Formats: sequence, C-alpha cells, structure tokens
Amino acid sequence: MNKNMIIATTVAAILLPTQSVFAAKILDDKLEIYGKVHVSIDSSDRDDPSVTNDGIGVSSNSSRLGFKGQLPAGNLKFIYQVESEIRFDEGSSGSTLAGRNTYAGLKGNFGQIIVGQYDTPFKTIASKWGIFGDSVGERRAILGASYSDGNQLNERAKNSIMYTYKTKTLIFDAMYANDPEKGTSGATDNTDKNMYGISLRYKSGPLWLGIANESWQGQSKAGNVDALRIGAKYKFGIAQVGVFYESIDSDNKAQWKRDATGLNAKFKISKKTDIRAQYLVVDDADGTTDTGATKISFGIFHKLDKKAQVYLAYGATDNDANAKFQAVDGGHGDEVKTVNGGNPSALSLGLIYKF
Repeated sequence: MNKNMIIATTVAAILLPTQSVFAAKILDDKLEIYGKVHVSIDSSDRDDPSVTNDGIGVSSNSSRLGFKGQLPAGNLKFIYQVESEIRFDEGSSGSTLAGRNTYAGLKGNFGQIIVGQYDTPFKTIASKWGIFGDSVGERRAILGASYSDGNQLNERAKNSIMYTYKTKTLIFDAMYANDPEKGTSGATDNTDKNMYGISLRYKSGPLWLGIANESWQGQSKAGNVDALRIGAKYKFGIAQVGVFYESIDSDNKAQWKRDATGLNAKFKISKKTDIRAQYLVVDDADGTTDTGATKISFGIFHKLDKKAQVYLAYGATDNDANAKFQAVDGGHGDEVKTVNGGNPSALSLGLIYKF
C-alpha cells in the first residue's frame, strides 16, 4: 500500500465512522482505527430547590476515537493504543487528545506489560458487571462514590504499569502507579501518592465472576484507602442476573468507610430487544447517620444490528437526609447532581454505534 493510499484510507476511516468497511485494520495489525459514538437526549430533575432550569438536554457519553496496533519486536510484540474522548454535544469542548486509555508495552507468551494511563482493575470489575454502561442508569453514582464527595474510586490511573495474563477462562490484572491523579505535566512524579490494584476475572459458559482489591496512598478525596469488589453474573435461558458487593475503608476520611451492594438483571423479550433493571444500595458511613442512599435503574435496549443500538433508560437516586449521591455520576457526559436529602432522576433516549 503506497503512502497516498494509506493517508486516504486513514482519513476516510475517521470521517466515515458509520461505514463498517472503514472500521477495520488500516495496516494489518500495525494500525487499527476504532471508536464508539454514544449520544442521548435527556430529561433531568436535580431535586434542588435552588435550580429552576431542569429539563431537556443533549449529552455525549464517553464517545471515543482510538488508534491501536501491534508490531514485531524480536520474539515479542510491541503494542500501543491512543484513545481520545469525542464530545458530540459540545464539539471540541472537553475533548483531550489521548485523554482516555493510552499506553505502550510488550506482549508475549508471558502475558503483556503496558505503561501509560489506563482503567484500574478495580474499575474494570464494576464496568464488566454493570449493564447500563455510560447511560443515566450508570453504576458510578453509588459504586465508588461517597455521600459528600461523589464518584472518586473509578479511576483511570496515570503513570501506571499494568501486567495482564489471560487464559481461556481467566484474566489476571495487576497495576501499580505513582502520582496516579497527576495534573501537572512535566513535573517529577510524586512517589508519596501511589496506588496498586489487582483483579481476577473468571468466565466459563453462563457464569462470570470477578474480584478486585485496590489501595491508595494520598487519594485526593478518599485519602489512604483500601477497597474490595466482588461481582457475579449468571445467564440462563432468556435471562441474566448479577450480584455485587463493595467495601471501602479509609484510614483518615470518615465518609469513605462504607459498604454497598447491588443487584441487576436482563431479560430478552425478542431476538434484538431486552429489558434491564438494576438496584444499588449504599450504607451509612461509619460514625454517621442518614448518609446512605439507593439507586434504581430501568431500561429497554434494542439492537439495530451488531454495531448499533437504541435505548430508553431511567435512573433515580433516593438519598437519606445527610447524603447527596447523584442520579448520574461518571461515564454519562451530563451529570445530575443534587443537595443533601435530594432525590434526583433522569430519563434518557440514547443511540450507540461501535466501529
């Protein structure tokens, strides 16, 4: 393939993402262009007496464009990925080149090692368990959140080193990062702030199991914190059910000492359509009263084909008197905040296209 043909093909792949013929390898395994468009029209209610402008809005929900590939490196393979968020609702506002999972590394029979910015194993366990990815039914309003600080422990760690080993049924991840929330470019990494996490995922037939542990030294909101997640899903016939447990314990931040549990289910009502429901509960933080909350989510999802789907989703959070967990907090571009004791909610009509 000559230089001009490479350039023309690459440009076409970027400008015409809805044509699956372009959503393919450009230079064999050396370069692949991929992406996801997720947009929605939402109706939100923050249940905040000071707010008078709730109503209809447009949101781009973790939409992305990425480049990845692998090249020979002796007996190993060099692997890389550069992934950026694309804000379809606001154009360039909020979009950052390489702002999402971006890395370089080596891959071989031993597994793979990557360095860069990537989702923590702890975050991935909950992502694989959840069924409302980046919609208003999203799990992150409760899981990884506290009653006053919101969603904090679903991180994409900077300056990270991650090892992954896979078999047909198991995936093991281990990550370490110095200065994982670093915001100042060019400065030496702060080794007083670090995190490490591990996870194990098992999938065989209808059963999926996942467990993850994460520890932070100097997290910006949670301080010195340890956290555990355990999830399970099981498919039978037209249904899938899941259960989840999360425990967070901070050495020095009272609001980050609490447990949460979750249930979710999917039911196929036709070959291309399913209905979904999720229920999340977070307990009072240690030493506090009325700092818990519940979140319910409902949705109907319909596949247009293998890459495209539309959906209607609803999410609502019921806070105790001293808590302000959001209705939407993470993944979905437009968050839905509230005040202590508020009951925020959102209804959303969405479109997803993967290429």
